[in-house]
Amino acid sequence: MPNDASVVDFNANGSPVKPEQYQPTQEEKQRQKEIITIWFDAWRYQNEPVPVVALLHEMRRQMAGWAALKKQSKKLGEITIRYLLNGLSDAANTISLEGIPSTEKIEKIGNDWETEHYAVDLASDTIRSHLQKTIQTLLPSKDARVVVFIDDLDRCNPKAAFRLLEGLKIYLSIPSCVFVLGMNERILVDAIRKEVSAPKDTPTEELRLRAAHYLEKICTDFYRLPLPTDTAVLLGQWIEKTEQRNALTAALGKTICLPPNPRRLKALANQWSRFASYVDFPQPDQPKAQEIWAVRVLIAAYIHQFHRDLWERWHFTPDFIREVKAWCNGEHNLDVEGKPKAPLKWTAGLKLTQNKQAEMWQTDFPNPGDIDIFWVDGLIRDYRDDLFPQDFIKLLQGKIAGSAL
Repeated sequence: MPNDASVVDFNANGSPVKPEQYQPTQEEKQRQKEIITIWFDAWRYQNEPVPVVALLHEMRRQMAGWAALKKQSKKLGEITIRYLLNGLSDAANTISLEGIPSTEKIEKIGNDWETEHYAVDLASDTIRSHLQKTIQTLLPSKDARVVVFIDDLDRCNPKAAFRLLEGLKIYLSIPSCVFVLGMNERILVDAIRKEVSAPKDTPTEELRLRAAHYLEKICTDFYRLPLPTDTAVLLGQWIEKTEQRNALTAALGKTICLPPNPRRLKALANQWSRFASYVDFPQPDQPKAQEIWAVRVLIAAYIHQFHRDLWERWHFTPDFIREVKAWCNGEHNLDVEGKPKAPLKWTAGLKLTQNKQAEMWQTDFPNPGDIDIFWVDGLIRDYRDDLFPQDFIKLLQGKIAGSAL
């Protein structure tokens, strides 16, 4: 994890500071010239038998075009630079012959490498030493760094994610390289828990702890992105029309009804702009009607974006909104006589944010990236008397306002 790379700054509401708001100092500008950044999308290479090999090839490809190396090439010469870059590919090809080996195999590979390259003065972990010397020679100064951003690690299949982490630990734990792993930590821990060494029949929770401990050994420094403190304000920043934004802000108030995740909020804003075009906005002298309009648009956009099964059921059965209201209000599990009935199938796998009887998290505090949280349940409870099937017809049919039904 990074120990000297810059960190993104955020505003008070959780939105990232725009580039024009931040001006780097002269020292920071100079420092940036000595940082070679490499971008590696782990998900694209998850089917590679040894993902670290793909990473080394990508490092070689991207480093070839960096201006920082041009400065060094004047000192060493273009041919030398090309030879050093090819050294990254040579190391990758050697690793690929063995996959991610055991300690014994690493020593054997090292001995073979020494024999082939007459490098008898290198240590037993020859490949790592070779990579370290190669990269340090390529860099323009002793303080320069290669910063590798590895994204979407949590989207990889468990074996691929684990193999890449093992490759980083075995081969690329070198002073001149900094690795920044972009991930949902909880998802990655769940993914690799079965890959981490543990006795047979180890309980699931203990496997999770072992996986988390394994990740801590590799990632020595964690930067946790701050959650937006006001999700309504952040969502509103992506709503272009001022009157719509004001109506939504007034409708939401203090209700917790949006996922505290900037990426998901941006996706929701994209849906909002489309759904808002399906129904006419009330006149300026109807503030309450404007609030209800905003609530209906938000609920339709939210369910369409994040809960496909619910959307399809609702699309073909407009009365489905009545079932949703009953579920959000804790009335779905009782029949007309007040007796318990079987749970609704469509609620399987979904969780409400709050109990109807208590102002508390029903699921403790949910992970902002969780896909099983039905975030708008509080909004549906607050406006239950204003949500009727007929009011959602145009939203369900996706017809631009003013067109015939």
